[in-house]
Amino acid sequence: MTLHLLGALLIAGGSLTLGLSYVAGEHRKLSSLRSLLQMLREMRGELESRAAPLPQLMERFSHSSGGAAGLFAGELCSRLEQLGEKEFSVIWKESLEAALPALDEADAQPLRTLGRSLGRYELSRQLGDLDSCIGMLESRESACSARLPERKRMGLGLACSLGALLLIVLI
Repeated sequence: MTLHLLGALLIAGGSLTLGLSYVAGEHRKLSSLRSLLQMLREMRGELESRAAPLPQLMERFSHSSGGAAGLFAGELCSRLEQLGEKEFSVIWKESLEAALPALDEADAQPLRTLGRSLGRYELSRQLGDLDSCIGMLESRESACSARLPERKRMGLGLACSLGALLLIVLI
């Protein structure tokens, strides 16, 4: 009887943990998008007002930005010594994949496209591409934010329901 009770508690705890980890992942995704958006907005302002060099900008962001943006900027800075051996767009893409491996394809695509433009074309085109990337990520962020309560209920409800079903089957 004690083993059955212990097993039931383990199944219930595991189900709850699964649901909570799903919800935490959704929160991390939203937080990452917000952090990246903040960095891109600051980058746009710096490029427009001072035409600051990208390596200096990314170095500053690696120290001043938190979360996903800080990780990405730090990863990019550590790889900039390869500039010359590799194109900036390749370094940008590799840094994005290394720092943010869990980023959805729909979220990563505008960032990859931006990396192909930065430092390569005239400033007006770079600013236009930054605006485009910011616009796409803002729409992704607002959709993610709007879906978060629904995803919380779904994730926790599904995990707890499956845990309860498993308990019923095993008992």
